[in-house]
Amino acid sequence: MSSLMSMSNNACRRAAQLFITIVIILVVGKLITLVPVMHQLQLADTFNAAEVIWFLAKLAALIMFFLFARYLIEAIPNNGGTLSFVKGIAEPLTVLLIVIMGQALLWQLLVPFVDGVGRTVYYSAAIILIVCVSVWFVLSAYRNALYIVDAVKKIGETLSRFIPQQKIVCAQCHAEISTNANYCNQCGHKIQ
Repeated sequence: MSSLMSMSNNACRRAAQLFITIVIILVVGKLITLVPVMHQLQLADTFNAAEVIWFLAKLAALIMFFLFARYLIEAIPNNGGTLSFVKGIAEPLTVLLIVIMGQALLWQLLVPFVDGVGRTVYYSAAIILIVCVSVWFVLSAYRNALYIVDAVKKIGETLSRFIPQQKIVCAQCHAEISTNANYCNQCGHKIQ
């Protein structure tokens, strides 16, 4: 048990470390793009240095996001309830986010070199990929939905303890019984 907690704690620390790194990469990348000379320096007659730096920063952040998600998923305990639902859908959700962000990032690189037909092919491939990953996400949510159902049931049971039960009186023996009872628990008389 201690080893399991240590692994989870270590994965959590690594996820936090990667999250901080993602933020730093994006901030530093954006700050570099604000330097005026970066907008004047042309690379390959198509991109300026600011665009290349920002592209590379977003690409590095996307790669770090993948690693961050892996450690975060590893840190989530799989002991039933809502967290098991989250763990069950985390991988397809991560892939969906990466595919959406990655295809937009790739398009920024390709757009100067692609004509109308290439644009149609790229958009079609991106849509098909996004739909396929979305179906995987929905199926994972369906498979793990019972964790949410069980969690809601437990919450309902817990809350019902704090709500006073309404009682009625048995017509035969005058004992107090629950309003949803079919028979008196004292004399067995059928409740109408």
